[in-house]
Amino acid sequence: MLELDTSLMVGVDDAVRAYIEGRDLEPDALGRVQIGYVYLTVRFAPAAHPHHASLEFTAATSRMSRLFEHSASIRAVFTGLTAASGGVCCLLDTESDTSRMCWLNGEAIDETVPGPRFADFHDLVAAWPDPGREIRPTLVPHAVGQAARER
Repeated sequence: MLELDTSLMVGVDDAVRAYIEGRDLEPDALGRVQIGYVYLTVRFAPAAHPHHASLEFTAATSRMSRLFEHSASIRAVFTGLTAASGGVCCLLDTESDTSRMCWLNGEAIDETVPGPRFADFHDLVAAWPDPGREIRPTLVPHAVGQAARER
């Protein structure tokens, strides 16, 4: 397991704009601002999913957690990281009984788990391809205060 304190560079949408209001954060030349600290826990080949690595991003505050949930720009960053790394799934923990899925098996989507397509996380994981021995990443942006859990 690897634990890091990170920051994310994200585009400014309405949710990000509201989050940074009153702070000394100016967009860079690409129109992005830094959001952080964001805690990152990397689990290599967790017991529940031995052919996957789990990257769990956890918001440092409740306010940041709400930003994760409401910002399309932040979801795009997590989806982009998942796609660029060959990831299988990207879930956003919403501090409720459901998680929001942003990426699954090579496609950007917007669904909840549990939801109409997947009754629970076991059903979701059953839809992942079997990568054999190759370890593939799964991104799980977590809400603050919610314990990281293997999916």
